[in-house]
Amino acid sequence: MQTDYQNKQGATIPGFPKNWTFGFQLIVLFLIIGVIGFGVYFGYPYMNKASMGNKADLRAGFNNFVGFAPGINMNGGAAPNKDSRMYKEFGLTFEAVRMDDMQKLNDALKNGDLDFIFTTTDITPIGMDRSSDLAKMSVVQFLKIDDSRGADVFIVDEKINTVADLKGKKIACALGWPSNTLLHATLEAGGLTEQDVQILPMGDPFAAKTAFTTGNADATVVWSPDDEECLKSRPSKVLTSTDLLPNIIMDGFIARKDVLEKKKDLFVKLAKAWLVANSEMTDPAKMAQAAQTYKIAFEVPDDATTILDGMKKIHFATYGDNVNFFGLSTDYTGITGQQLYTKMARVYKSGYGNKLTNIVPWAEASYPGIVQEIKDLQGKAHEAEGQIQFDAPTTADAKTPAVAIKPIIINFATGSWALTPDMKDKIENQLGQLSVEFAGMKVRIEGNTDNVGSADMNRDLSYKRAKSVADYLVKTYNFDPNRFVIVGNGPDKPVSSNNTETGRAANRRTEFQLLGK
Repeated sequence: MQTDYQNKQGATIPGFPKNWTFGFQLIVLFLIIGVIGFGVYFGYPYMNKASMGNKADLRAGFNNFVGFAPGINMNGGAAPNKDSRMYKEFGLTFEAVRMDDMQKLNDALKNGDLDFIFTTTDITPIGMDRSSDLAKMSVVQFLKIDDSRGADVFIVDEKINTVADLKGKKIACALGWPSNTLLHATLEAGGLTEQDVQILPMGDPFAAKTAFTTGNADATVVWSPDDEECLKSRPSKVLTSTDLLPNIIMDGFIARKDVLEKKKDLFVKLAKAWLVANSEMTDPAKMAQAAQTYKIAFEVPDDATTILDGMKKIHFATYGDNVNFFGLSTDYTGITGQQLYTKMARVYKSGYGNKLTNIVPWAEASYPGIVQEIKDLQGKAHEAEGQIQFDAPTTADAKTPAVAIKPIIINFATGSWALTPDMKDKIENQLGQLSVEFAGMKVRIEGNTDNVGSADMNRDLSYKRAKSVADYLVKTYNFDPNRFVIVGNGPDKPVSSNNTETGRAANRRTEFQLLGK
């Protein structure tokens, strides 16, 4: 039954039922407008972060990592800024969106809300199995922005002195995070595998720190500054860190290949601006400014001094470093992106809890084209980083305990210390990669012989053989000669009986020993 109120005819608003009075229609209309206005007013700041409505030329998704500070500072903050150097010097409007959830970052990349996101090269293979979203998107790394230089730290109980001492011990580690790479490299240097230790898998490095500080682990791999809390919590020490392994954890940017090619000119501008910003981090004042800008832009609760301390544990990659990273220089003897990615793809395919079947190769996971387009970043500020320089070896270096020892059997001709091509191949295969990875550590090379012949003659011969190995590594990889400590033990340190040929063969060895700081 209809009421007289509903039957009353008069003016109507298009789209509303005609049996509503004009006054009732107005009330409903105002309510609708109010709800929409409320949503726009309060929801816009959040919608803006997940939409393309801000008109930035390029949008990126970052987590809370101080390695982004130089580029954020170049942009004058996180928002598009035409008063910034990014725009005035490079003609680019850019927006950095903070997202700590990797799945949301991947989704935003997939649906086009973001043009690129960050990555860590050494753990990228975990997300690049052909069945993954990233692989299906044809995601590629187009820039390297930094190396960890002490930001990742392996902390052990005070009773653990060498990598070999880790056997059977409980190690807390966030698997699938960059700290996992430091764990693997350290174990490998001492001839251990993940099966030789008890790995306590943690959800993140913070949980790994807690496991150690509460006494539930013998060792842990953490991020700085959590290492300081670990060292204060109980008698402990640093076994290794990315200060000693300076090129095993690298950060960079990835994008969908189709987006890169469509917006190539914009990505070249972005890369140039970012690399210029990185090159300026050798200036303490500019680094301090970048720390402050980053703090404000990402609303970081830490004070600027803490952020600055974190930045000092990072090497910010230059244009020259990127040329080397993408394998564009035939003179480079360090670790390239391909070498790191390929090695860790083999490690993570079935190791550390992974069950991957078909990881995309580096050729399909990288895009050197952006760096190749850059022609005008010249001069010392943009050069690649050189080899680490060391103080001359001391008598103490000859006796200091080694963190890890790798024996290598090189069958020299009787009375000779000359290296044959086969010996050189063996040195490169067994010692080359290790010496490059642990580029921040001194290396002691000890020559050893059996007891055939006079002891003095064997000591002299073993010294010359050890030196021939060091000289070859220096020449091949451009290492600082001061990095190597040469010792000729002769027959003084046998590992087996000299009464049998098998024992004598074992004693005729060269040991490659990594020395801690």
